[in-house]
Amino acid sequence: MIPTAPIWSQVSMQQYPRLTSGTLCADVVIIGGGLAGLSAAYHLLGRRPGMRLAVLEAGRIGGGASGRTTGLLGPGVGQSLAALVRRHGPVRARALYVATLRAVEDVRDLVAKEGIDCELDMAGHLIVARSRAGRTRVAALAALLEQLELPGELLGDNALDRLIRLAPPEGRGGPGPAALRLPVAGTLHPIRLLSGLADRVTSRGGAIFENTRVTDIGEGHPVRLVIKGGGEIVAHEVVVATGAYTPSLGLLRGRILPIHLQVVATQPIEGQARAALEWKRREGILDAKRIFNYFRLTADDRIVFGGGAPRYRWDGQTNEDQGGVAALDRLAEELARTFPPEVPLSVAGGWTGVIGYIADSLPAIQRMSRRPSVLHVLGWCGHGLALSVASGAWVTHLLCDGAAQEDLPWYRDNPPLLPFEPLRWLAVQANIRIMSFLDRMA
Repeated sequence: MIPTAPIWSQVSMQQYPRLTSGTLCADVVIIGGGLAGLSAAYHLLGRRPGMRLAVLEAGRIGGGASGRTTGLLGPGVGQSLAALVRRHGPVRARALYVATLRAVEDVRDLVAKEGIDCELDMAGHLIVARSRAGRTRVAALAALLEQLELPGELLGDNALDRLIRLAPPEGRGGPGPAALRLPVAGTLHPIRLLSGLADRVTSRGGAIFENTRVTDIGEGHPVRLVIKGGGEIVAHEVVVATGAYTPSLGLLRGRILPIHLQVVATQPIEGQARAALEWKRREGILDAKRIFNYFRLTADDRIVFGGGAPRYRWDGQTNEDQGGVAALDRLAEELARTFPPEVPLSVAGGWTGVIGYIADSLPAIQRMSRRPSVLHVLGWCGHGLALSVASGAWVTHLLCDGAAQEDLPWYRDNPPLLPFEPLRWLAVQANIRIMSFLDRMA
């Protein structure tokens, strides 16, 4: 059985106090100590120095999806670029994608400006074709990027082999490219980024409280927040950055789909195995399947490998069950199939996490029409590392300027409603099975 403690838990992080009693008054309270919440706090304090701002985290900083990601920093939003074009048209789709390119650059610039040691490496990403159908999908994406004048570079088999050694895919030597390189992308250590952001928030005068769970968000203005175990906070503005856990606060019920994902990490790769792997430039890797795997090489030469079939628990439960253990075992088998025998890999551990998915695969960032003092920021749908960090500036414009910087469809109050159980459960299972079947037929 794979140990289920995240490798990231080995990183020492500052501990923050718990808020348990009394009444705290604040200008802005941010619920959620992940990347979106900390980024919002960082940017708000930069815009309005001296404001009374508090970040409330139910567990530890980064205990949710932000601290459980593989660390791939790349562009993209929605199900796919082609789906964006079909739904919003080429002009609107291009604007969305360009915003995600800027989001990647925003993370890069923030890390450089603040000197955050998070092992950021802007080496790009490779979308690798592992089947004949994958080659077709890679070629189609490359053609669409070219049509929309967006960055991307096609690679043949020989060019890919010079970058990384992978097990021979099905259909090797068939028509079409072997990979697509996305140049505006990179990798980083998510917990080190979270830790660095938290440090900058407190150095700017913000307060962070861990193990402080909000149980109720009042209506009206100012907003009263009730804290589990005693205590309350009175705030002029509230930012809800709680991802898949948002419905537990009584917000956006029936609009957020909690999806469980899984990651495994290897022991450090050394000696001849490391030499056989190549991977000198350390690009982030994604495969071109519908249900795809994604992985990167860490600074200490571990492979962090995510993917496999996403999982939905009945009635949107966010706690993990035995299904997560089985999913990690299956993912470890997929890891072994991805690399050649001369690169023996030993799995050191794995972990699961839950993201908040939205039916149309776009985020939702806006003040709530029925609670205008409450703003939600969530729904990254698998693109959270770049978008969640960049969203801090977007939230700041909404709160401080009263409007978004640009007109994009993710600035909306109510994302689409999901069907009720059991139809919701059946729809998710059917969709995953159909995509898996299509991948196997490729």
